[in-house]
Parts: sequence; C-alpha cells; structure tokens
Amino acid sequence: MDLQGISREQKELGAAVCMLLFIISLFLKWQTFGPISGSGADLGSWPLALLIALAAGGIMAADALGMDLPIRRMNPTSVATYLMSLLVFYVLVFMFAIDGISYGVWLALLFSVVGLVLTFSVFRQDTR
Repeated sequence: MDLQGISREQKELGAAVCMLLFIISLFLKWQTFGPISGSGADLGSWPLALLIALAAGGIMAADALGMDLPIRRMNPTSVATYLMSLLVFYVLVFMFAIDGISYGVWLALLFSVVGLVLTFSVFRQDTR
C-alpha cells in the first residue's frame, strides 16, 4: 500500500475516522457461542478501550486541524501511535481469549490496524 500520495492531514483524519469506527465496532457482536452472543461492550474492560480510542482519535483529529494540544514535551503523533498499538493488542488478546469469534471483533481489528498504519506513517514523517 502506497501512502506517499496521501497528505499528512488526510492520514491523520483517516486514523481519527478509524478510531470512530473502532468505537462503533465495540457495540457490534464480538462473540457467538451457541444461542449466547455478546458485544465488545459486554467485556469488562471496554470503557478503557473506549477512552484509549477517543484519546488517540482526538489527538489525530486535533493535529490534522491545526489545533494546539496540551502535550508540550511529546510529539502528539507518537502518543497516538502508542495508544493505537494498545488497541491492536487489546483486540488480539480478546481474539485469543474468547470462543466463537464474530464479525465485530474482526472489524475492530481491521479499524485498529488501519488506524495504526496511518498514524505510524505520520509518525515516521515527523521523525525524518
């Protein structure tokens, strides 16, 4: 996938949209085991994932729109990259931990990985 033709702001807004879609995927069906099914919001730690996705998406959207962020000593894209990597890890842990994986967890993995790739691309531009 060639990300060279996409502007920095488009990558950041794309990552922010991925975090919004990740949040929506938390409320979709993650597990189906016979007649019992559950969403990502039925997991005990879903508020933590929600806060991480909100923070990462907010940082990327604010940076794309040129807003001043209160993070003074750190690069905002490095913070967002770290937070999105936590979300990928979160989804992978639950994929290995639950039985009967359904479509919601696959969408959550897709959105978190695409957001991470876009954010990491912006982070690499900043460090050059």
